[in-house]
Amino acid sequence: MIPDLIATYRLQFHKGFTFADAEALVPYLAGLGVSHLYASPLTVAVPGSTHGYDVVDPTRINPELGGDEGFDRLSRALTANGMGLLLDIVPNHMAASQHNPFWMQMLECGPEADGARLFDVFWETGKLLLPVLGEPLRATLEAGAFSLQPHYDTRRIVLCYGGNVFPLRPESVRQIMEAAGLKEDLGALGIDDRAALEAALTRVDLAEIIEAQHWRLAWWRTAAHDLNYRRFFNITDLVGVRIEDREVFDFVHRLPLDLVRQGRVHGLRVDHVDGLADPAGYCARLRRAVGPDVPIFVEKILEPGEKLRPWPIDGTTGYERLNDINGVFVDEPGYRTLEEDLRARNVLVGTTAARLAEAKRQVLQGSLAAEVDSLAALARDGLDEAMREGDLTDAAIRDAVSALLVHCPVYRSYATWDAAGPEDEALWDAIAEGMAAAEDPLTNAAGAVLLDRLRAPRLDSDRRFRERFQQLSGPAMAKGFEDTELYRYPVLLCVNEVGGSLDHPARTLEAIHTASEARASAGMRDLIPLATHDTKRGPDTRARLAAISTMPDLWLGFRGDTREACEALAANVSGQAQPDALDQVMILQTLVSAWPLSEERVTAYLTKALREAKRHTNWETPNAEYEDAAAAFAAQIISAAQGEAVRAGIETLVRQLEPAGRIVGLAQTILQHTLPGTPDIYQGTEFRDFSLVDPDNRRPVDWEARRAALAGHGEMPDTDREKSELVRRLLSLRRTQVALTRGSYTPLRLAPSPWRWFGFERRHEGSAVRVIVPTRVPTANEAPASLSFEDGWGTQEWAGLDGAPLAGDVATTLASDWPFLIARARAS
Repeated sequence: MIPDLIATYRLQFHKGFTFADAEALVPYLAGLGVSHLYASPLTVAVPGSTHGYDVVDPTRINPELGGDEGFDRLSRALTANGMGLLLDIVPNHMAASQHNPFWMQMLECGPEADGARLFDVFWETGKLLLPVLGEPLRATLEAGAFSLQPHYDTRRIVLCYGGNVFPLRPESVRQIMEAAGLKEDLGALGIDDRAALEAALTRVDLAEIIEAQHWRLAWWRTAAHDLNYRRFFNITDLVGVRIEDREVFDFVHRLPLDLVRQGRVHGLRVDHVDGLADPAGYCARLRRAVGPDVPIFVEKILEPGEKLRPWPIDGTTGYERLNDINGVFVDEPGYRTLEEDLRARNVLVGTTAARLAEAKRQVLQGSLAAEVDSLAALARDGLDEAMREGDLTDAAIRDAVSALLVHCPVYRSYATWDAAGPEDEALWDAIAEGMAAAEDPLTNAAGAVLLDRLRAPRLDSDRRFRERFQQLSGPAMAKGFEDTELYRYPVLLCVNEVGGSLDHPARTLEAIHTASEARASAGMRDLIPLATHDTKRGPDTRARLAAISTMPDLWLGFRGDTREACEALAANVSGQAQPDALDQVMILQTLVSAWPLSEERVTAYLTKALREAKRHTNWETPNAEYEDAAAAFAAQIISAAQGEAVRAGIETLVRQLEPAGRIVGLAQTILQHTLPGTPDIYQGTEFRDFSLVDPDNRRPVDWEARRAALAGHGEMPDTDREKSELVRRLLSLRRTQVALTRGSYTPLRLAPSPWRWFGFERRHEGSAVRVIVPTRVPTANEAPASLSFEDGWGTQEWAGLDGAPLAGDVATTLASDWPFLIARARAS
């Protein structure tokens, strides 16, 4: 039996958090009111994996997590507590690792290997390139860094380099065995024969033997320019899977589908659906495999205004929902005030569109250059000889491919091998419009030719170009926007979220009402997270920052009071401040958002943030001097005597923001649990969560404190206890009021107020629930310390409430000292 979908609770499994740990938590999660444990990938991953997305064997449960036996116990515990399991699956990629038996089989036997069918390798371009060397191949050979070793258990001879091993092709093994005077099977050799073989291995010409393999070793830096397999974004260790092949689909999904049929998995979350060659076809095939009742959610980033395609699924993992809720609490005029201040000081330069184009172009010329080169080569192959020899030079074609990707305003189009929809046509029109306004005539001419091939492919080479273009436009957006520009635009960091918009950071109440009515009418059950393992900040980190937008003068006053002190804390290198003015704003907002926090946490965050921004340092060529200066700047503010003035300013500002931040944090939690959809709680966030980007958001959770809060005892901050109690009551209400899981949605028209009330009603048959929350706290000074019901809910605020009254009496289900109303109809 599939449990009713009330709420999911995401747990990150790894060697330090196993099935046994989750099993011990099941009674707590059931007591909280969660219906489904939402598990990160559980199949065999690279040893020591902290996330499980680096799969090496999709057919087996990971023994590091407890294996089959541990999973069985967890499954029984969930069943005993009336809970289900939502499982994260990874159809797009696997780890290119020596621990992956299918990858090793392909390295050994080349494109004819059984395992080769799994992987998206472009064998037509030659040997499989493996950019794993710390220096060029010749230098590595001269340094004596290679050795040959027999692996008797697998009957292989492997080339060893550092911690890597590369199997030799069978022909090379036979050649070496014959040179050693051996004819027996490698696995059957006795002690003397093994000694003879190992001696022979020291005499092998390594350069010659390497040249004879199905693979080609190269310096790691060549991955940015020369690669012949599809990878996950720019991660060379994750190789694309050909899930569009029916046999590959069946193989990769054998385990999760078996678990669904056994009644031990009750829903599926599909990782990175945009990486697949045919997302629509994949979703249809998966739906047929699991039947109509098993929930399917896809990880799909929808840009503002973009609609989810009509796939047979239950919705997305909800980044658009997170940004809608966040945007309700962002004040547009306040945001613009902050933005104008940075532009007036020349900290921000350029429009958001121009800045995004620059960021995307940078990653396409850098970490994704190999993919652009490969796509450009495919584009050239489809051109007739006259075009190739005419004005469309190789450089023009490559520039046009890059420009098409730069001007793609969403993650991707979804044209299939044979057809495109009106949404795809509109997207290609937008690309053409963007190119016409920004690119040179030659690039536009080449781009027009390539756009014609996207719109109306005539040859299979055209269709392959369209397929590969669609698979690359997503990584271009993700790396250019999420992992570059969001770290460069510090107007208000709560807006800088996966799937967010720097152009339209706020959401009108009317827009949320319209979207919610549509979702309720369609019966969508999409997930509603406030945090995930991939979000840039925790929900309460964002809530505190959102409060700044409603009180921008507080932030600007703090900056004015501390600007000189900050300048004194920055290092001076050749007349340039390190960190510079933009990064100082980013650091200060980070400190305010998560205050108090340790030097260790902020240093780890800054290392990632600065490298992702790619302004002064990056992952490929780190600038230790700049990174150290930024870390020292933050550390002085946190604890050093010379940072006292800035530290005092931060502490004052945090005190001023706390009342509003607290209200926003609770209000967004209420919306998460009452808007149409399924609340998705990330591990530990039933307490206030001031996390930063991963790995900060994967720190160990204090489960004992959360158990104590649920039981009503233990010492903890009141704000943690109240949020935990709020979540418990909301989940209880979702279980008893079917209106919240299946009901219609009707906006409530509330009188204008400084609190900007947001209200709606959910109804289904005899169940009815009314919800009202404030989306503004007028000023920090006006927010009463007690947040009493009377202070927040005077006659003025309630005047003008219309719509049909609830049947019978109304019972308020939350504490009366909160400025929120959640009311349900009593049975008459």
